[in-house]
Amino acid sequence: MPNRNKQRGYELEWETVLFWQDAGAEVRRVFGSGAFKAAGEDLEGDIKLGPYTVEAKRKKSGYKFLYDALDQDGADLLVVRQDRSRRLYLLEEQTLLDLMRRAGLLSGT
Repeated sequence: MPNRNKQRGYELEWETVLFWQDAGAEVRRVFGSGAFKAAGEDLEGDIKLGPYTVEAKRKKSGYKFLYDALDQDGADLLVVRQDRSRRLYLLEEQTLLDLMRRAGLLSGT
């Protein structure tokens, strides 16, 4: 893969898929990482995690304030909103794993 940014994104997608497979989730990487989304809903996003579509974004830097805010006061969730836009909730992988276990979305739980 000649484009390093695409390769880094692919690496993030696969490490995410492997994490959720190990956790017992129904998960798969989407062929073409959403490049063929016009062909149908099944090809949207980067990862299908159970009933959810996951978009994976990796950057060398640029998310520092998100990490800093989530580290503040031992927060479990971070909510952000750009003016005139929707709220987004961010959480660490282990928190999401716990929520999915509690919801019964993982096998062996």
